[in-house]
Amino acid sequence: MKMTIVAMEIPYPPIHGGRVDVWRRVKMLAEQGTEIQLICWSREMPDAESLKVIHQYVKDFYPIIYKRGLDVYIRRLFDLFSYPLEVTSRIVRGEEWKQILDLVRSFQPDVIFSDHIHSGWVASRLSKALDKPMIVRSHDIEHLHYRYYLQCAKGHKKLVRLLSLNHLEAYEKSLFKQSLAFYDISKDDLKFWQKQGFDNGYFLPPLIEFSPETQHKNENNSAQKPYDVVFLGNLNSENNVAGVTWFIEDVFPILKVRSPNIKVLIAGSNPVPKIKTICENKEGLDLKINPPSAMTIYQSGRVLIDPVATGSGVSIKSIDMLAIGQPIISRPKGLSGLPEAARQYFRVASDAPSFADEILNCLVEEQSNTPDRALLESLFGYPVIENFLSQLNSLLKQH
Repeated sequence: MKMTIVAMEIPYPPIHGGRVDVWRRVKMLAEQGTEIQLICWSREMPDAESLKVIHQYVKDFYPIIYKRGLDVYIRRLFDLFSYPLEVTSRIVRGEEWKQILDLVRSFQPDVIFSDHIHSGWVASRLSKALDKPMIVRSHDIEHLHYRYYLQCAKGHKKLVRLLSLNHLEAYEKSLFKQSLAFYDISKDDLKFWQKQGFDNGYFLPPLIEFSPETQHKNENNSAQKPYDVVFLGNLNSENNVAGVTWFIEDVFPILKVRSPNIKVLIAGSNPVPKIKTICENKEGLDLKINPPSAMTIYQSGRVLIDPVATGSGVSIKSIDMLAIGQPIISRPKGLSGLPEAARQYFRVASDAPSFADEILNCLVEEQSNTPDRALLESLFGYPVIENFLSQLNSLLKQH
């Protein structure tokens, strides 16, 4: 099969959950024999090393570099009359559109894959211009997800999130109606769309990538780990910031009272000033910014946590934490959209005292309930991609 993937951002290096989801799928599709053309947006041209890695899995790669300048911003203002903010930055016109159209026409894909609705403007027009079916990856119920962002936003970000919501629900539904099929990251979100009358949706969970670093049966003795508690995630999105703030301000003081020597690590990309401020001068709490290896961070902790309370879709960090084989404490949101077989391995707590209790209980227990690799493979490994390709082939034949 030949597939043109239009992704909302460059997936490599996979430095946050959205990129991880796209990049792992690209790799596994290529390893299953899919010939891939990748079109995506980037703030700058990737370096030579990144290009080398991308081309190991992608036959034809075309990065779209974001344009800057007064004329670009004026055009985006006019586009806001019809599209959400994040879509207006991904509308391509003029010579660049012609170039992309010619590249895709020459590639002759069997299907156009819009990997996130924000890349749907280009994907849907390629589909129409070339008379090729389009499928869509749904990472969240975006119009609800951005409402969560709006609730958490402060200051000027309130306006930004209002513009993100501009026409978003109508755009999202229109894209799904145009598609041959949309593939939802979450079973819960898929049920939402089915209740809305959409019958062309399917479940496609995120993928786990096992490597020498990812040992399900962690060989390191828990007592030798430098941290008792670890959180890893981007530190700039509103819901993550709210969750980490809640943990530091409400849960961490309880932990310090009951276990004065406890050591906590908060790690992630591009922290907002608030995160830096509340992590300062707190004995037993460290902040690591833009760590190079997610697995190294996860393996440094005896207990892994997800304190995020809002959002939709599936948390990629929840999937990655499962693969580490350490106890996981989560607020209910961390389990949303996961297959039932995976949910049993999370300890869930909604309020600060319960969250602290669960952490302290895990630190004194000698054994924890963790899934084996075979189960994780069946839920989030190569069988998922094999089923996806088989199903997609059937849909394309019917089409």
